[in-house]
Amino acid sequence: MSFALLGALRVQRSGSSLELGAPRQRAVLVSLLLRPDSVVSMDQLIADIWGEEPPGSPVVAIRSYISQLRKLLEPVRRTPTVLLSQAGGYRLSVPPDRIDLFQARRLRELARSCTPEQARTHLHAALQLWRGEPLLGLPGPLMERERQRLAELRLALLEERLTLDEPADCLPELQALAAEHPFREQLQALLIRALQRTGRTSEARAAYDALHSRLVEHLGIEPSPELTSLRDELDPDQLPSDPAHFTGRQQHVAAIARALTDRATPGLRLVTITGMAGVGKTALALRTAHALRPDFPDGRLHADLRGADLVPASASDILADFLTALGVTPPSIPRDLAGRSALFRTASAGKRLLVLLDNARDDAQIQPLLPGSSDCAVIVTSRAMLTGVSSVLHVPLDVFDTREALDLLDSVIGPASRTTQPDDAERLVEACGFLPLAIRIAAARLAATPDQPIADMLHRLTDDREGIAVLRTRDLAIEQVFGLSYRLLPPPLATAFRQLSWVEPDIGTASAAAVLDLPEHQAEHLAEALVDQALLESIGAGRYRFHDLVRAFARRTSLRLDADERATAHRRLLTLLLGNACTAFALAVPGDPVADVFGAPVTRPVFTDLADARRWARTETPGAIALAAAVATVSPALLREAVDLLIALSPLGLGAFAGRAEETARLLIAAAVRTRDRAAEGRARFLLGTVLLGRARLDEAAEQARRAARACREANDPAVHRQALNDLGLIAQAQGRHPEAIASFDQAADLARRLGHRSGEVASTANAALSRIRSGRAEDAAETCRRLLAEPGDAAMTAYVHYVLGLAYQELGRLDDAAAQLRSCVGCAAAAGDPDRESAARSRLADVLRLLGRVDQAVQEAEQALLLATRGGRQRERALAHLVLANAMTARGDHRIARDHAAEAHRLLSGLGAPESADAKSLLTALATADRS
Repeated sequence: MSFALLGALRVQRSGSSLELGAPRQRAVLVSLLLRPDSVVSMDQLIADIWGEEPPGSPVVAIRSYISQLRKLLEPVRRTPTVLLSQAGGYRLSVPPDRIDLFQARRLRELARSCTPEQARTHLHAALQLWRGEPLLGLPGPLMERERQRLAELRLALLEERLTLDEPADCLPELQALAAEHPFREQLQALLIRALQRTGRTSEARAAYDALHSRLVEHLGIEPSPELTSLRDELDPDQLPSDPAHFTGRQQHVAAIARALTDRATPGLRLVTITGMAGVGKTALALRTAHALRPDFPDGRLHADLRGADLVPASASDILADFLTALGVTPPSIPRDLAGRSALFRTASAGKRLLVLLDNARDDAQIQPLLPGSSDCAVIVTSRAMLTGVSSVLHVPLDVFDTREALDLLDSVIGPASRTTQPDDAERLVEACGFLPLAIRIAAARLAATPDQPIADMLHRLTDDREGIAVLRTRDLAIEQVFGLSYRLLPPPLATAFRQLSWVEPDIGTASAAAVLDLPEHQAEHLAEALVDQALLESIGAGRYRFHDLVRAFARRTSLRLDADERATAHRRLLTLLLGNACTAFALAVPGDPVADVFGAPVTRPVFTDLADARRWARTETPGAIALAAAVATVSPALLREAVDLLIALSPLGLGAFAGRAEETARLLIAAAVRTRDRAAEGRARFLLGTVLLGRARLDEAAEQARRAARACREANDPAVHRQALNDLGLIAQAQGRHPEAIASFDQAADLARRLGHRSGEVASTANAALSRIRSGRAEDAAETCRRLLAEPGDAAMTAYVHYVLGLAYQELGRLDDAAAQLRSCVGCAAAAGDPDRESAARSRLADVLRLLGRVDQAVQEAEQALLLATRGGRQRERALAHLVLANAMTARGDHRIARDHAAEAHRLLSGLGAPESADAKSLLTALATADRS
């Protein structure tokens, strides 16, 4: 026999359910089942069934119930073997594993001692044992207590399972449970963390704030420490670490803190810190920002504006980073600077944020980055005077006084070393011009050789008395300090110092080896030696960075000593990066003849796969952009290679650095025009058009693509000419100018055919077919796709052609044929490892199946599409899958589920500004109307 308590009481024997009699008789059985194979006394049974108010003859009643239960449980036995009388009570001789409650508890125990995947399976199985409200309709105080305990057990099992589930998969269920149990902190914590992990940080913060209000207002308590800690994780904190060896400046820290926290000051509270390089502006700003953490609980944002770089940081890129930190999803971030700036002001409204803008070039760079709320505060550091921004306090930072300078020296070398040589220590900081960076450099050398007397350092500095005199003047101090440090370097290290300065913004070991023309281990040894001398910073394993001023000094020294050193460094670095980029390009776009015009890729195995190549590109692209900008400015002989480098990187994520890439592309175009290099101009304009297309600036992109196509045609550069034509088609297609798009795609396909670029030909031809569908020529498009499929091709392109053909058949009303093509697309996309294409195809297939009346199949395909889109982080495909699933559920009559999916589709599509959001809204309206009727 088996016994079920997790729902209405049920006993089954040989697959048949037994009729268990009156409610109190069933309650007696439950009392025994809750204590299997244990004696339950008569007094306990009476208390379980009637509590403190039993009837006149409870013992008689209990015995009657027991007698009836024996007949039900063992109808053919004279001597009972299941329900036994024993020691003043009764014992139900049933193994616990025959009772569903104990099965659920056992599954929970197993879940706590196995892998997460196995645990998820066990917990799911335990939850499946529930068939409704436990012990429904049974009387007595025990039944009431057990109903509450079993409800709590089910919630605990749900929480444990939801902890193991993927946040995106369980979010709807979590939201429903959290709404049903608004005061249950564990569920609320799971919901907040799921929202955070799916990129919905602002919703996570709102969920926490709502919970906090409920707990305080209704229960008079604060959230648990776990929830409070979780809330802290939701606040963006981008501040670099508090600077080590910070000394002095306490009056400045106090003054800035007062200015930034004085809420009586109207408007935005902004403080500027200016001064010469190396005077300690960043250290002061960071120390103050860390001290003010409690005053700005909603977050601390930080950006290095790279004001000293040849191409400074893009305000647009910084705003994208700020908005992401504040919980705005990437698809919701506008592409233009004005839109991002406006959204940042909106996102920061009502928040107490501290924004640190470090190393600004000028006023214009700062203006778009300012929040719009008077609750926020901003610290700006710059070498230049900033007269165009309104500040509540301006701090013109000067050099240290003697006490501060000696404190800094003590913090590096230790006070014991200094106090035994007090006079020499004072002369040393004076020789350093009391400049913090100069003192740090001298102190670092002393710390590296603790046995060296300070007098020895002074003696070496006095080799050039004019140099010490320069250190006393503010304008030349930092360069002279660097000069003194430089002259102490052995010749190989001095050469490496100069040559590496031509790499920016940071340096990897491979780049260092290329520029120095040395094996990587030797280059790394030299770089680490420069780190030891405080002339280079280590920012991670195998990566280094110059301080802006140290780099500037090294470059001036390089130009003075060897006029060819810069060009040599550029050429060596460009050779390395272009070779690696070509190899990565060939992995990203196999068979594209554009790779041939770049020259031979690196033959040694550089990347294990495409993912490895993309990781390399993410790391090296900032340096590649900086190198290309430098070439455009000072090394025109390398212009074509610089353009090729950025084109090779374009399919590997150049868009993540779109702001700086655009500026550099314009520099490259100007250099090409200046040198009358028509081929370089065509490629540079193609590069700029590609960047602008990615930023959705379609009119500008079209102009550059047209000019690129013209230049490439004149320069006989057919591979890039084909790419420019295809871009022109994509732009026209996006703007709804389908005849123009078709013409461009046809030209691109013709060029690809002549170049022997089969995948390019298929892509452009299929693109043209898609425009023909959208312009009412679906039959022509279908014929084109059938022709393409009759010829061999790679899996990715074949998948795309099946997809377009499926769209054509759907447009023509040939729904069975459309479904067949879309299924073929799914298969090819899966084989090609293209989940984005597979997701899109499954969504479209689900819609076709719904129209065919195969609603259950449509639901299955839509659910699979949603899963793929969610895993891939594709917001648009995810939104469309929700919409298709909502339509399918509506067709099946599941209006509640349909409404949930339609609402999520509308939310996502509205955030993306997609026209399909109107379809989702219409469906929601129709569902609401149907529910009322």
